[in-house]
Amino acid sequence: MRNRIPLAVLLLVALPAAAQFESPLLSKVQLNLVNPGGKSLAMGGAFVSLADDSTAAVANPAGLTQLGAWQIGFSGKLFVQSPILKSPTYFSGDFRTYELLDEDERVYEPGGQSSSAEFISVVGPVTSNISVAFYRSVNLRYLIDSRRHGFESYDAFYINENAENIVSVTERGSIDIENESYGVSLAGRFGKLAVGGGLNLNRLSYELAGPGPSGEHIFGVNEENQFVSPPTIRTTPWSTTYVTAEVTSTNRLGGVLGALYQVDEAHRISVGAVYRWGTSFDVGYAVRSYVRNSTQAAADFACGRDDPRIPGSGASACGTFRVPDDFSIGISGRPLDRLLLALDVQTIRYSQLNDGYVPLFLYCRTRAVSPCPASDRGISRGEARDATLVRLGAEYALHYSRKSEIVLRAGYYHEPAHGTELELFHDSDYDRRPDAGAPIEITSPPYSDAYRRTFDGGTTEHHFSFGAGARIGRSFSIDLAADLAKSNESVVLSAFYRF
Repeated sequence: MRNRIPLAVLLLVALPAAAQFESPLLSKVQLNLVNPGGKSLAMGGAFVSLADDSTAAVANPAGLTQLGAWQIGFSGKLFVQSPILKSPTYFSGDFRTYELLDEDERVYEPGGQSSSAEFISVVGPVTSNISVAFYRSVNLRYLIDSRRHGFESYDAFYINENAENIVSVTERGSIDIENESYGVSLAGRFGKLAVGGGLNLNRLSYELAGPGPSGEHIFGVNEENQFVSPPTIRTTPWSTTYVTAEVTSTNRLGGVLGALYQVDEAHRISVGAVYRWGTSFDVGYAVRSYVRNSTQAAADFACGRDDPRIPGSGASACGTFRVPDDFSIGISGRPLDRLLLALDVQTIRYSQLNDGYVPLFLYCRTRAVSPCPASDRGISRGEARDATLVRLGAEYALHYSRKSEIVLRAGYYHEPAHGTELELFHDSDYDRRPDAGAPIEITSPPYSDAYRRTFDGGTTEHHFSFGAGARIGRSFSIDLAADLAKSNESVVLSAFYRF
């Protein structure tokens, strides 16, 4: 064996788990917090002041009062997610300086594709001014896998110390998150004003999977490379952590409140607002860690089960996952008889995804051999920004009979960056929580810079949407739509039948 790198990244042996932990694959999670249905998607999600089909049960319950007959609705959605993750590479120079190489070229794009019945409902009037809806929806969907383009793992960063030694943190496996909601909404009309609200029971599916012996998600830390016979390289992980997750709570309560006001009946000008509050789930983690090639676990604990070598480890492996709240206001109207325009402004509290964020690893700002001095220990702190989205939509109707029509739709919205940003902070009291004060700079190796580039908060994206719908007679309508963006695309097919 050639010279071994001093232990600069310390394997975590007491994971205070939460759903948003130090995972590059989770750093740019995309959610499904857009109004369901093909009409809404085709119009860029600008639907709060329209809410004129059964998806109003979620989009804005006040809109249910516009439906004059009982109807059933179905919407299926295809999700294609491919976040853009950076993998900075550093080479060591003289005097322990490091040079960042090929930053723009080392980009990793893991992928995931899934489909779901995003919305199913039964909606109708109870009286002339009161309507009710019963529905099932999926308001959160994220599936991503590190296996892409022939690679099995994602290198969060890659630091070449010298010809023999390479330091890296890798992640292997997939992350599959879905929140399924069952709810009821009720709405009433009072002249030009309609108000509505509802409650829903949520069931979260949260799965970490991977190539571990029992299907666990894998993190490899501080890999050391040895030349066996040039140019062949054998790689042996310095330490490996296996993580699995299980949701331990079900049927958590969330809700929605909405209002709709008709400003001008002649031009069908309406304004609307809706607030949806999410819910928090309990998540239990199981963690096994091995150092070098040892068959004896350095740590082995889970939620409610302690490792005797790690005081309080069982409790610390119990975490939470919160579905973010969001709030929207909108306005719509018909400047022409066949032309409909809509505008929504939506705020999503993505910062709630990082409530209770916890680190996975410890870092040492010196190159000393473990244990790292208390004054030099560092851990990560991740934060995400709330996002405000402006949604624009248009619809043009083509009447081909008195009872039937075809409509063409298009939309656009700009999505600000809202991924996790990460900095390293002191942990001088060893409590696994960042100390107060400014971030610390670990430069040899350049961990602080590497993680800032990996957990960079993401980038803004432009979403372009389009679609078409058809109303056949008074009973049946169908909508098809697509939403295209660089890292998150979707296709929706919706159908509604009126009795």
